[in-house]
Amino acid sequence: MASQRVRATGGTAWTTLVEELRPRARELRYSLHLLRRSLLAVVGLGIVVFFLVLAVTGPLLAPYRFLYNDAEKNIPPFTRGVVGLNKSALVAVGTGWNLTDKLSNQDNVYATSNTPGDSMVLRRFDLAAYRDEILFVGVNLQENGTAAAPGHFVTVSVTWDDGASWSLPQPTPLRSSDADQKWTLLEFTNATSWTAAKLDEPNFAVRIVHAATVGAVPGPVGVDVVKAVVRFVGNYHTLGTTTFGEDVLTGIILGAAISVRIGIVVVFISTLIGSLLGALSGYFGGHADELIMRITDVFLAIPGLVLALAVAAALGRNLDNVMLALIVVSWPGYTRLVRGQALSVRENTYIEAARASGASELRVITRHLIPNTLSPILVQAAFDTGTIVLVAAGLSFLGLGAQPGTPEWGLMVSTGFRFFPQNWWQVSFSGLMIFLFVFGFNLLGDGVRDIADPRLRR
Repeated sequence: MASQRVRATGGTAWTTLVEELRPRARELRYSLHLLRRSLLAVVGLGIVVFFLVLAVTGPLLAPYRFLYNDAEKNIPPFTRGVVGLNKSALVAVGTGWNLTDKLSNQDNVYATSNTPGDSMVLRRFDLAAYRDEILFVGVNLQENGTAAAPGHFVTVSVTWDDGASWSLPQPTPLRSSDADQKWTLLEFTNATSWTAAKLDEPNFAVRIVHAATVGAVPGPVGVDVVKAVVRFVGNYHTLGTTTFGEDVLTGIILGAAISVRIGIVVVFISTLIGSLLGALSGYFGGHADELIMRITDVFLAIPGLVLALAVAAALGRNLDNVMLALIVVSWPGYTRLVRGQALSVRENTYIEAARASGASELRVITRHLIPNTLSPILVQAAFDTGTIVLVAAGLSFLGLGAQPGTPEWGLMVSTGFRFFPQNWWQVSFSGLMIFLFVFGFNLLGDGVRDIADPRLRR
């Protein structure tokens, strides 16, 4: 019998819950029906959903990492640029040569050898080829011709399999009489069928040997800088690269998460603070109303963008500081909006009924007052989300937002604007994303307003 009573009680509670939710379900279905009737609202909702999905899945969809790449700057959309690398060796070992640690520096200090046959091998050039489409492989060598004895020179050869095979040695002409022609570029493109693996460590190395003509008097040779030179076809960039070599498509995809985070966090906290203060001000009135409204007026008296600039400049360049600055600017609007609604709602009979039933003031505000002011809050929040992202992009454009290297749309516009119109794609695509983001939330706000306004629902 006890179990039957429990089941009966549970069934009654479930039935009561279903009955309470049924009107709300009908209201939700009718709201969605109104939303579907508005083509612009549906388009706005689609854009918003697109950005939300992109924010969640962005790290999985991004084709590359958003990193500085000196070799692939300003590559146009839908192309694969030619990447050029000129790298010095990090390691030089051999017999007979001294000061080999100076080969990577142009500091007027030379690696020298006094005996023909002395050999040194240079490794770790950091030639990170992306693919096997190698166009050119060479060695750029700067000699100290004035330190070379007559008849003495160096030969250069390369290996692509860690020394198991070497190319034919190429002699370098010494131009001691021509101070402006000290660089010698030796080509090894046809030495083997080059691949990315053959240029990688430890397979690739350069060997330099001290040589002399027959009968030459013993003497020295000097070598200043040795650089491996590689040209190869780079990665395919659908939307091109930035002025710093970052992939624009990657920046746009990853930037969605940053913009969504800024918009949602700022609007949520601003709405929370403003709604609570507005509800307290409108419900209690009197001195509390005067105090809250005068503080709100102080913030509203300062232009929002100017106040955001001041706060962001004072806190420092950081996205979290930008969000804090935007919260400081945004909450007063919600306070004034909710106060006006609360002044009307507090006179309704259900508020009096809640008080008469013994509900506390806090319960009346949180369970009855604020829920009945949600319609204008939701409309304002939808409009403000796009505006917040637009202002955040403006702060980044002015140098007060995201740190360099961050895939933030406003920062991408700022860095690309200096090279516009030559690098038009960086500004255009990131600016288009800002436009679509703001446009989508504005259309959604119009749809929410149409649903929330009883006069428009008839």
